[in-house]
Amino acid sequence: MRFEEIKGAYDCIVCLGSSCEPAAHLRRRGLRTFSSPLDWVVSLSHTDVNLLLSRRFPEYMELPNEVPDEGDDVFVENEVVMPVRSYFIKDYYYYVISVHDFPILEEQEWGSVYPGFKDKIDMRSQRLLDQLIVSRKVLFIRWGSTYEESLQLQKVLGSLTLGTFHILIVNGVDGLESVTDNEWGLPGISSLSIPNRTGDNETWDYILEGVSLE
Repeated sequence: MRFEEIKGAYDCIVCLGSSCEPAAHLRRRGLRTFSSPLDWVVSLSHTDVNLLLSRRFPEYMELPNEVPDEGDDVFVENEVVMPVRSYFIKDYYYYVISVHDFPILEEQEWGSVYPGFKDKIDMRSQRLLDQLIVSRKVLFIRWGSTYEESLQLQKVLGSLTLGTFHILIVNGVDGLESVTDNEWGLPGISSLSIPNRTGDNETWDYILEGVSLE
């Protein structure tokens, strides 16, 4: 599928990781109708994301699988950045890292906010599954994937959706200065290589130009 064929109107547009980058640009351009359970986390392993989707989110971010990881980021509440740092909390079952949900506060353990976090993740997961059933046309965007992982993703998504869907794969490449259509030749899947830069509004504006919500 050529990149130009991605253009058009969709009932919903869903980010499938691996970072916050795609979700942030969709929000900036008014193309998000809800938060995906993979929007504000880091999910570097596309194989594990495929497994998570195929299982329909059981054991996702369950407390026995959660441990603090190295690093921290900003704390985000209701999609608003707060003046507080946030723990990295890693789910070792699916290798997904929460980077914005567990504030670093004096005399407060990270697990004290876990119940509210888990309720939010479960709500987002079920809402996504429900939305895919009723949507006639969906665009999925995944930052970071191989040819083989994308084919597996297409198979998994076919079991979750009743309508038609397209997949846009975006891979950041160090040193690249412009967008390249990789032309994988896969029906329903478009693959792009783009400059590997965070917060690159110009590139994402080019990618999302002509994409809209019904």
